[in-house]
Amino acid sequence: MDIRQPSSWFDFNSLSDLKAKADTHPGEASKGAAQQFESLFLNLMLREMRKTVSHSGLLGSDAMETYQQMFDQQLSLGMSRAGGIGLAPVIQQQIEKRTEATADVLKRRQTGILEQ
Repeated sequence: MDIRQPSSWFDFNSLSDLKAKADTHPGEASKGAAQQFESLFLNLMLREMRKTVSHSGLLGSDAMETYQQMFDQQLSLGMSRAGGIGLAPVIQQQIEKRTEATADVLKRRQTGILEQ
C-alpha cells in the first residue's frame, strides 16, 4: 500500500504505515503527512461551508447528516489526492525544513560541536 494514498478517511493503517516509514523515507512521509493535513483542512472547510446553507425539514434527518459528513470526509480526501488547493506542498516544505534542522542539530551533537 502506498503511504501517500489512504483508501478512506478512516484508514488508520495508512497512518501507522506513515509513522513507521517516517524514519526510513522522510521525504515520502512528509508528503503523505502534508496531504493528510490538507485533507483535514478541506474537511473542516466543507463542514463550515455546509453550516451556511439553510436546511429544509423535508430532507433533514440524523441519518442524512451522518451521510453528509461521511461524504464530505471522502470528498476532502479525494480533493487532496487530486492536488487539493495547493496547501500540501507548502506544508511539506515546512516539515522538510524542520526535519533538516533537527537532523543538523543531532549531527552536531554527535560530533561534539554542540553542547547538550
